[in-house]
Amino acid sequence: MLVPGMIIALFPVSNDFSRVLRREFSGAITGNYLTRPQFGDIDKRDINNMNILSKSVMAALALAGTVSTATASGIITGITASGPGLESFAVISNSINPNTLDFSNAFSSTAPITLTFTIAHGTGNGGAYDVTGLIINHTSSPFTNFYWSITEPADAKGNGVVFTNFKSSTLGSFLLDSPSVTQPGSFHHTGPRDLNFTEGLAAGEAANARFNLKMFDPGAGNTYTFTLTQTPVSVVPEPETYAMLLAGLGLIGFVAKRRRGKQST
Repeated sequence: MLVPGMIIALFPVSNDFSRVLRREFSGAITGNYLTRPQFGDIDKRDINNMNILSKSVMAALALAGTVSTATASGIITGITASGPGLESFAVISNSINPNTLDFSNAFSSTAPITLTFTIAHGTGNGGAYDVTGLIINHTSSPFTNFYWSITEPADAKGNGVVFTNFKSSTLGSFLLDSPSVTQPGSFHHTGPRDLNFTEGLAAGEAANARFNLKMFDPGAGNTYTFTLTQTPVSVVPEPETYAMLLAGLGLIGFVAKRRRGKQST
């Protein structure tokens, strides 16, 4: 912010001009404007400097406004999809200011799909993206669990790549696990880089995912990549479970048959 002392230091002015300038700035800040400015013995040189000063101040304020609204950020310049579970992938929209991303992918199996993002330097709202993804289950089995996991570059800066407001993330009718819930196998607790959902997506159906994704700025002229892996899980009962179920049904049928036999006797 420009203050009277800074302005006076930039321009040679007389004592009278300096006094009036300080008083005018004070009035502009407090709202107590002078009703009748008294410039005393200000000479023509001071008046000329005031005109130059007015233009310089306006230019400086305009520049300050430009700097304050333009924030360096990481922007998405490319996305590719791969993995054994991939049937199809499409980017529906990818825009900045505001930063939004809309995509869809379909699973042909319960194997993972990995999205690889390319990030470049840009200006925007700090790199935060509102992401919407259509997840399609084209397998013959329901998805009972669904996991999202971010893998960052080794030289990630600042906070790296994260799900912001991760507790507000959604996936259709799935439920987001609490960070306190222990996950199976190699999956991590729900948090800034992992989203873990349970409850399921039936075979042949689709669900909308919504979350916020923030990437760090790589700096002018630089790029980097990170991955977002989607892993569906279909919990199918073991053969022993089916055997126990059949044995239980057989036992129920046997008991019911004996009861009917006793009643007829």
